[in-house]
Amino acid sequence: MNIRLNKRYCVLSVIISLVLAMSVSASAAYVGSSYISSQGACVIDYDTGDVYYEYNGYAPRVPASMTKLMTLYCVYEAMEEGKFDIYTPVPVSANVYSKSRCPEYQTVPLYYNTVYTVDELIGMVLTYSDIGSAVALAELVAGSEWAFVQVMNEKAAQMGTDAYFYDCFGVAHNKVSPIAIATIVKNFISKYPDILVRSSKRSVYFHGRNYYSTNHLFDTYYYPGADGIKTGTTTAAGYCFCATAQRDGRRMIAVTMASSSSGQRFRDATVLLDYGFSSAKSKYGTIVYTDTSTYINSNEIPTFGYMGKIVLIAQDLTNYGFDASYNDETRTLTLSYNPEKTYSPMSVEEYKGKEGTAAFPVGNTDIKIEIIKDGQSFILENSYNTNGYMCLFLDDLLNIYEVLWNQDEMKAEITVK
Repeated sequence: MNIRLNKRYCVLSVIISLVLAMSVSASAAYVGSSYISSQGACVIDYDTGDVYYEYNGYAPRVPASMTKLMTLYCVYEAMEEGKFDIYTPVPVSANVYSKSRCPEYQTVPLYYNTVYTVDELIGMVLTYSDIGSAVALAELVAGSEWAFVQVMNEKAAQMGTDAYFYDCFGVAHNKVSPIAIATIVKNFISKYPDILVRSSKRSVYFHGRNYYSTNHLFDTYYYPGADGIKTGTTTAAGYCFCATAQRDGRRMIAVTMASSSSGQRFRDATVLLDYGFSSAKSKYGTIVYTDTSTYINSNEIPTFGYMGKIVLIAQDLTNYGFDASYNDETRTLTLSYNPEKTYSPMSVEEYKGKEGTAAFPVGNTDIKIEIIKDGQSFILENSYNTNGYMCLFLDDLLNIYEVLWNQDEMKAEITVK
């Protein structure tokens, strides 16, 4: 009887999968001029939060094992609160023992009286998508699966998402939109960047065996800069994937839900990532390292390049005799030279890199830079934000201070009095 039921179940699964694939292809979307099969998708900028593309991005869908991203976030938060650490042994309950042997799940059997650490189980959840490990961690955090799911939902609400979970591993019909998944991951990376070290692993070694990543941006569908993060697959969800990659100092997070096939989800993700990076480059660009050097009263200051021009970080000037103040009401950073101030030149070698390679991502800003000289105010024409610091063009100082350029040495000398 069990054999017959399993055969009928398999046939039914094949039929449902075929219907799912047909429905996905019937409503395919385009990202720019590139096709994606996703029923729901988005790509966001990790640094700025910009949503560069979304298709049904705010519509809740079944996320399958992408659910485990919130599970792991809550585990990390419990560690931060001091409830346990990565070396803590995790007990195997009857519930964990049973679920780790369920043939319908992605599982590795866990045993009583065997020591499994938090560190090991996190690796198995993230890399291999192991359900038993997820349940064991959930019980460690909250005492039971049910109680842990309440923690997940509270955290989802605190993040401002509409995500709602019924389990901690993704077999239930949890409801999460592509934007919500991306938001969870953005928060995860920001608060616990160690997750990228783990999610970039091609495999994990667990009790005598290697288990390989389900993320094929590392191999079959190789994508430069990819370092995470989680796949998900069930009949209800289809083929899902949340990917992240870094390029030229910027990070993108892409989500595809209900792609048409296992392989297509990785193709869809690469299209989304490419579109995100292209959009960010058009909107923001990147500050790069340069062989050019700049001196203020014979003291070298870190120098960068942007759009073919020499760039300085405004706040660095405070090490070279300038006082700085910020007016939040007028959104103005004011710099003025103080001849009585002691110089503390920066170690410029720490800020050098290969000519033309990315140093910092750049964003537009409404903050103005003002320079006061001899009681006169100069508002600089250009100002840019890079990781919370303000950038200015050397060219904008030409009408304020004496600037000499040595073409042979690729050196600018600013004289400030």
